[in-house]
Amino acid sequence: MNYILATATNSEYYLETQQMLYSINKLLPNGVKVIICDNGLTESQKNILLQRFGFCNIEIFKHNLTQYEKESYYFKAIVLQRALEKANDNTILLWLDAKTMLKYNENQLLNILRQSPVYGHTNYPQPENLWTDKRTMDYFSLSDEDRNSFQVQSPAMLFDLRQKLGKEFVLEFIECLNKKDVLTPNGSNKGFQPPTHRQDQSVFSCLMKKKNLF
Repeated sequence: MNYILATATNSEYYLETQQMLYSINKLLPNGVKVIICDNGLTESQKNILLQRFGFCNIEIFKHNLTQYEKESYYFKAIVLQRALEKANDNTILLWLDAKTMLKYNENQLLNILRQSPVYGHTNYPQPENLWTDKRTMDYFSLSDEDRNSFQVQSPAMLFDLRQKLGKEFVLEFIECLNKKDVLTPNGSNKGFQPPTHRQDQSVFSCLMKKKNLF
């Protein structure tokens, strides 16, 4: 079994990225593969990330994001696709936003995956229909019950690629992120107060519900 951690960062979140990387030390085995999409790091910052974190195996790749890819968080699809290319049938794949700390150790993560091959947390007890555009919910054919259940959060996502459903989920998630009318329906606006549309998080949450994983 092996772990791959996928993330993306820039100079603004450089310090938080270091804190996130330190959070995996002692919680996961040494040598975890970490794939970082460079969305605007300096050369000095990249060198420090590569040299300072000897307990993990860091790969940094550059992608010149378009304005759409930045604002929609579409870059998650780019990083997850790259992670899949490095993965195998014995991989557990994690996504952590640059500001998100890992709080579970390996045993706790494995216990979570025994319950479901995909995991996302639900911090905010507010219904999906306040945080996701109706057209995206319609695309996934969500029931009224699902539209009124809590939205699943995407700053931390866990995928068990050892299980068929876990791998299928990631592939479908990437496919959905590639559909602008699903990720960013025309006229939708990402905000921090409902009603709004949370783009990648909305897609992740709706797909979790479509697959009966929530």
